[in-house]
Amino acid sequence: MLRKIPFDTSADLLARFSASEEATAVLDATDPPEVTLSKLKESGTFVDVVNFFAFGMPPREGVCWAVAVYREMRAELDLTEKSVLALAERWVKDPQEGVRVRLMNMAEDIDNETPLHWLCSAVAWNGSGSMGPPDGPVVLPPKGLHASALLGAVSLLMDGTEEGLVALEDVAYRIGMEVAQGGWPTIKIEAH
Repeated sequence: MLRKIPFDTSADLLARFSASEEATAVLDATDPPEVTLSKLKESGTFVDVVNFFAFGMPPREGVCWAVAVYREMRAELDLTEKSVLALAERWVKDPQEGVRVRLMNMAEDIDNETPLHWLCSAVAWNGSGSMGPPDGPVVLPPKGLHASALLGAVSLLMDGTEEGLVALEDVAYRIGMEVAQGGWPTIKIEAH
């Protein structure tokens, strides 16, 4: 059993997102998550793999996974990327509301077609605080909204080439399995 996706079967997780037709053809909801992930990887349904990790892991672990994938896929980072990744890592280590709000505000200034925007949104929408303005009423995100943002944070790292897709699939799966088994790649914290 995966420590951070602790389900006996995949049924509950598969109900959280719409799997592709290709994935549905190979899946059995009674399989444990590790078997489902292996089948998804083998079938080449990358978006389904990402969704399964994103909806299966707790928010902190999901953000840790997305940060580690981002760091591995992008060899050179600009100042904004370095700042956002450092703040996201800080939130994973110690999920303070002030850091969540800073990342939520940063997302507004980052192009929403970039993985960085969606990484900020994944933290902002993790369910621990309001999505609304500080002086407005509390508006909690719908359950699982952070997972949809994680899909953008990881899938938009693709560089548009076939080689880039294969590399991203491999990195996302490898790091996803590490986190699902209880690891904290690139982030030095004690596991809870």
